[in-house]
Amino acid sequence: MKNLFIQRFLVSTVVIILGIIQIILDTSLRSNFGYIIVFLGGIILLYSTISYITSRKNKSLEKELSKEYDERDALIDGKVARFSLHILMCEIFILMFITNFVVIPTNTALFVVLVSLMISQIGSRKYYNLVL
Repeated sequence: MKNLFIQRFLVSTVVIILGIIQIILDTSLRSNFGYIIVFLGGIILLYSTISYITSRKNKSLEKELSKEYDERDALIDGKVARFSLHILMCEIFILMFITNFVVIPTNTALFVVLVSLMISQIGSRKYYNLVL
């Protein structure tokens, strides 16, 4: 997420300055909206400083969590690759056995292997995301 502290600070400063100018220049006896504008500028300034301080504190926590998430992704990728390799070996043995009795075109055999590996990869990735 982009840090918008400088933009918020500038906007709040401009709003506060406009409110002060309106308070100074408005000499009418009815209600003066300059105070409301200064109050809104103060709220924006307070919000921007609080969000900036909390985002600075959370950056170290985010880095720590991202390391754990990257390690988890690497573990999942390894387990998915191992599972896919086992599936591929089993399919090759089955296809070798079947081709002794039936003639299977190469394109068909490769298509079957490719589709089954895609399905097993999607399924195993979802399984390991839930388990780990």
